[in-house]
Amino acid sequence: MTRHESTPLVAGVDAGGSKTIAWIDHPRPFRPQSDDRTTDLVRPLAEGIGGTGNPRVGGYEAAANEIEYAVRQALSTPNVTTESATTRLTRVCVGAAGAGRREEQKHLAAILSKRFPGTAIIVTDDAVPVLAAASPTATGMILISGTGSFAWARNSSGADARAGGWGVVIGDPGSGYALAIAGLDAVARAVDGRGPETTLLTSFCNRFAVKDPMRLIDHVYAPSMTRREIAKQSRLVIAAAETGDSVAREIVESAAEELARHVRTLARRLNLSAGITLALSGGVLVNEPLLREQLLERIDCLQLQTRLVDAPVAGALVLANRPDLIEILQNRLVSATSM
Repeated sequence: MTRHESTPLVAGVDAGGSKTIAWIDHPRPFRPQSDDRTTDLVRPLAEGIGGTGNPRVGGYEAAANEIEYAVRQALSTPNVTTESATTRLTRVCVGAAGAGRREEQKHLAAILSKRFPGTAIIVTDDAVPVLAAASPTATGMILISGTGSFAWARNSSGADARAGGWGVVIGDPGSGYALAIAGLDAVARAVDGRGPETTLLTSFCNRFAVKDPMRLIDHVYAPSMTRREIAKQSRLVIAAAETGDSVAREIVESAAEELARHVRTLARRLNLSAGITLALSGGVLVNEPLLREQLLERIDCLQLQTRLVDAPVAGALVLANRPDLIEILQNRLVSATSM
């Protein structure tokens, strides 16, 4: 057996609502990067991909199945595989959507500890890894805008607070879902004559290949039109704003202001100082410069150090590599080991 084949392994897992990503690597120190994105923060030895790891979607056992599948898939890649690969896995850190409460994390950790005997299992929510990917001390703030929206911050004293993340029924302002719904509402207003004309009418009709705007109802309320699928249509709203549509621009500006309120609220509640890290994540914030720029203009006075976290799994792998950081964040993490 070569030294490479006997070196311990650690795993970071981003267990999301649509897919689960597992990164496998050898233990190594965290090295902050000077660029704005975290894609190159960690170059894993191997990657595995599974289905939804959110326990609220299919239950805890189903979530554990997908997490285990993704990890074992990564372990089976040619540059990792040896007969002892599983026994070399010393620590797995899982950032799980839908596991924001401690009891939820404990339940998932207990199930996973039986799947990986002898391996330390750490489970947290999907917020902590984003901050860990951007800040070597896990101090600062995260702001997520993808299908939903959410903000969480932790100051140098260890106090933390959150804003948003109430879900589609109560809120999620500034999210992809909220943007898309506002766009569809603007279309309905334009068709009825209750609101101004907008190019969003043509955009949405073309997207769903309908000539009669009333046929949009069939698509929006179809069983296959999930919250995530609706959120994807936020691209139509932002694209219209980029071409100068006044209605779309107002929607995007409103979304940026809502997200800015998340940031300003947490900065005030935790008395965060200038220069702290602000980690931006989620498909909308990472991939839509217009919204991101409008957000940053609104919080410029706070003088935050912005980083884009386009691979939250990198933060989970950072945590798996950092027992010291795990200890610092112990009030946010749940650990379990099964022998």
